[in-house]
Amino acid sequence: MKKSFFAAAALLITACFAIPAAAETFTTSDGVLSIELPDEKWKEMEDPAKWIALSDGSNILTIDHFSNGEKLPDMTVADDHYVNVYQGVFSTQNEVFIITGSVVDADKIPEITKMILSAKVLKYDTKKAVKKEDQPSVSEFSVAAVDKTMYVTADGLNVRAGCSTDDQILGSLGIGTAVQVKGIVQRNGEDYGWVQIAYGSGTGYVSASFLSDKEPEQKKDPETAYTGNVKTVYGEDGTAVTLYESTDGNWYDKSGTTYIRLSDDLFGVKDGNKRLTTYPPSGDTGASVTVYDETGATRTLYEGSDGLWRDRAGKAFTWITDNELQAYEGMEHVYTYDITQVTNDYNPEDYNQDNNQDNQDSGSQANGVVTAYDEMGTAVTLYENADGYWYDNDGTAYIRHSDTDFQVNEGNKHLTVY
Repeated sequence: MKKSFFAAAALLITACFAIPAAAETFTTSDGVLSIELPDEKWKEMEDPAKWIALSDGSNILTIDHFSNGEKLPDMTVADDHYVNVYQGVFSTQNEVFIITGSVVDADKIPEITKMILSAKVLKYDTKKAVKKEDQPSVSEFSVAAVDKTMYVTADGLNVRAGCSTDDQILGSLGIGTAVQVKGIVQRNGEDYGWVQIAYGSGTGYVSASFLSDKEPEQKKDPETAYTGNVKTVYGEDGTAVTLYESTDGNWYDKSGTTYIRLSDDLFGVKDGNKRLTTYPPSGDTGASVTVYDETGATRTLYEGSDGLWRDRAGKAFTWITDNELQAYEGMEHVYTYDITQVTNDYNPEDYNQDNNQDNQDSGSQANGVVTAYDEMGTAVTLYENADGYWYDNDGTAYIRHSDTDFQVNEGNKHLTVY
């Protein structure tokens, strides 16, 4: 077999990102393949279902190595836990290498894709077909009973239903969390790199690579365990953040920041003003509109599949006219045009002087002046004019629809006497 080229190469990664140079090169123990690692957090972990498995505690990179006679697996797609899954496939005359990066943290996507692209096959024709009857069976695995306390050394360590990265994720543990180890997973009498722990009302499995006998000097405060519920939410700039639900009722991101769930769609930083929403930057439908508030400030609203339009802070609006929306829960109004630019040639100072004098002469001044209020509760004084309109001190003209309702002549702003 020629060693100078691949017989075929297929790359399934959809985008390339520029990231800093790798901290070190990982080479498989048999010298067949190398991967450039982003930093020292990435470690090899045991996984009976994979040829090679690397992880930084939450994100995972696995490598499968196949040869003639072996059926290739289906392509992997992201589930509720992973933000994205990226795969690279390299093929030679007798071998296939499948590299899969499963991303929990959206900001780690550049590192994962860079790692996949850095893969180099150092030796070829190293693996022969494996007959089905020669493959290891589940019966070769056993659990040696122990009972000791250990501590998590990586934030977001996954707890799984079995000793493989393909097994169901039951939840995750924060850095510094104390766990009760109930057994050590062994294969043919040798430690396999996974341990069985007490989790909830039963047991779970975690990689032993991310546990320590020593309690870390700095632990996340409060020390907590996770329920397994994960949400991908978005900041006002559209940046994705993964939040993990804790058994203490709060939600945490990977840096340990505490969030409170304010509604089904909205999370807020505890003791802070930052808001995150479950709606992606483009909304559910992809439709958006630029609107103005009563100060002339602009914002973008995104249409959801529920018919509501939300800003990046998650506040929902509904259309009440072709040009105006109102907050779904509240009195705030926004418009498709800048209402602060609505002007006319009326001079209220000239009118006020003449009209007030006329009202004083006739003794009916109160009949031509009304105090009304906008949606924010701000008082506005309106003066009745002979042309049938009512004007405020800025010269904006209003139409009186009823005894209690006034509307801007060329706009949708309303005032009420209540």
